[in-house]
Amino acid sequence: MYVIIVGAGRVGTAVARRLLEVDQEITVIERDPGRCAALESEIGGVVVQGDATEFNVLAKAGAMRAQVLIATGRRDHENLVVCQMAKNLFNVGRVMSIVNVSEHIELFDRLEIDVSIDASLMFVDSFMNGMEELLDEETGGA
Repeated sequence: MYVIIVGAGRVGTAVARRLLEVDQEITVIERDPGRCAALESEIGGVVVQGDATEFNVLAKAGAMRAQVLIATGRRDHENLVVCQMAKNLFNVGRVMSIVNVSEHIELFDRLEIDVSIDASLMFVDSFMNGMEELLDEETGGA
């Protein structure tokens, strides 16, 4: 499977590492030249430096052959634009995005982003799962 990851922050880099561990072909798009160089030396994968909201950058990354695009940026409006471009201009089969502002999740759903992950709720769910055993003990297993 060919996957494009937009953003080389903590989330994007972790996703890239995990996909490479399971032998998937990836390209990461990142604006910051320093992050691009660091990621390229760390994972040895393909990194495209540029703004993923620009058609030519998505094209250079191979969006026309990607099965999946994952947007991991900090700006919801950019994640949304990238996902819509991938889906509507490049016919990417599945577009996924992190959503940084909980109030935006409905917009992502309405605009048919295939998978929208609310960053805040993801952390809350993880913390609650980590406390589940303690909460069960406190409530007597109810």
